[in-house]
Amino acid sequence: MGNTSARKSDEKEQGNQKIAAQDGEALRQLEPISTDVSYRPPDMSPIRRRAVMFALCMTLLLGALDVTIIATALPTITSTLHATASEYAWVGSAYTLSSTASTPVWAKMSDIFGRKSTIMVAAAIFMVGSLIAALAKTIKVLIAGRTVQGLGGGGSLVLVTILIGDIFKLEDRAKYYGMTGIVWGVASAVGPVLGGVFTQTIGWRWCFFINLPFDGVALLVLFFTLKVETPKEAFITGLRELDWIGFALIIGGTICFLYGLETGAGGVMPWDSAQVICLVLFGVIILALFVCWEACFARNPVIPFRIFKKATNIASFALSCLHSFVFISYDYFLPLYFQVVLGFRPIIAGVTIFALLIPLTMMTMLGGLFTRRTGNYIIPIFFGSSMMTLGNGLFINFQTDTQWAKIIVFQMITGFGAGVLFQSPMISIQTHTHQRDMAAAMSAFSFLRSLFSSMSIVIGTVLLQHNLGGGGLTGGDLHSGHETVTAPATDKGNYISALRVMWAFFTAVSGCMLFAALFIKPKPTKPGAATGDD
Repeated sequence: MGNTSARKSDEKEQGNQKIAAQDGEALRQLEPISTDVSYRPPDMSPIRRRAVMFALCMTLLLGALDVTIIATALPTITSTLHATASEYAWVGSAYTLSSTASTPVWAKMSDIFGRKSTIMVAAAIFMVGSLIAALAKTIKVLIAGRTVQGLGGGGSLVLVTILIGDIFKLEDRAKYYGMTGIVWGVASAVGPVLGGVFTQTIGWRWCFFINLPFDGVALLVLFFTLKVETPKEAFITGLRELDWIGFALIIGGTICFLYGLETGAGGVMPWDSAQVICLVLFGVIILALFVCWEACFARNPVIPFRIFKKATNIASFALSCLHSFVFISYDYFLPLYFQVVLGFRPIIAGVTIFALLIPLTMMTMLGGLFTRRTGNYIIPIFFGSSMMTLGNGLFINFQTDTQWAKIIVFQMITGFGAGVLFQSPMISIQTHTHQRDMAAAMSAFSFLRSLFSSMSIVIGTVLLQHNLGGGGLTGGDLHSGHETVTAPATDKGNYISALRVMWAFFTAVSGCMLFAALFIKPKPTKPGAATGDD
């Protein structure tokens, strides 16, 4: 009897110890994030490193290019395939929606199934989507292909960012993130021009066919050269670990919100229509439910909210979102000014933006090298925010007869600022985030940047149309297939007034970047040391 009681007591004690151990592990998961500057990536030879970066940059370029290359080809595509107005909007929106919504899903899958296999699956899906779009005989098949492209592109874009954090030391990442910033800048400027050239020469289908050989080369290079050790689970176990409710909420909320905004801004339906209001409202509600689920109930969250516990991380995320919000406006509204007010042809308007692209490319690389050598990302952040604010303010002075010198210099000033902000906030986030949360942090980084980019075009268009009294040209009119879309002389003054209001708004947003920069703290001096924010 006594032995039985003793045995039960021992079993109870062992059970308590097991529960205590589990509780202790749970508590350790809730500890403040510490900087993991002691992380050591896998060793790679210089040749292997260059090959991996070539493949990653190629993958990134193709995914980024498909956001913009379709713009100048869209009128020809929709005319050939007999698309309606709503289908016209869907050709562009399908890629953006599926890419943005799938970003957090890909990042979480890479945590469970491994980085290499996940990025190769994403690149393969992008390839399949490109082939479907290139061979499409109907507009519905093209939209389906663009949706599949977006699914693969979203995975490729976020996994390039995550992999650079995995395979390079913290002090070297600025250099390689600088390369990705250059790729983004090139894609933004070259995409519309390339789409126009393809459409006028070998045909619009080459906007999609062009992806196949280059994506195939990138896949082969990654297969043979990418060696990265990340935790992975068995397939069935991994599927059970996925936060399916979180995935459903973030995908559903993002699609509702962005599609509602694009439907209203694209003129498919009026802003006060029940469909637009319900889409936007339900999107916000579903995204709010996602935040509640992830913060309170998810066992293996898509985005662990502990990455937002530090004020410096919140400020870095905010600055990056604002940068994305402002930067995308250059790709959309500067060509609008050049074509509608100054009367430039589409290709000339695209080439004119090189005045912004060249300094942007140069400063992206120089900013990365500066951060790599000094470990200081604070100076590039303040420099970039100041120059972008100044450049946007100078855009307010654009007239109907602006001199070439002003057009070039104003864009150069803006490019100097925008370039250094592609990687500096990202390095700040990685410096203050534990390695185990790196994929989630980069997922949130990519997702929020994509979300704010989509919102920027909508808000800018609404401001422009409101100040034009509800009339005037929109982005769709710019690519209507006409050689020029110059506004009548009597309307140019109205466009200038409306554009001034819009640039004043973007100048104010740029000023908010300076405010956010005040809360970003420098790199900790000791490995593993927290920066003091809880």
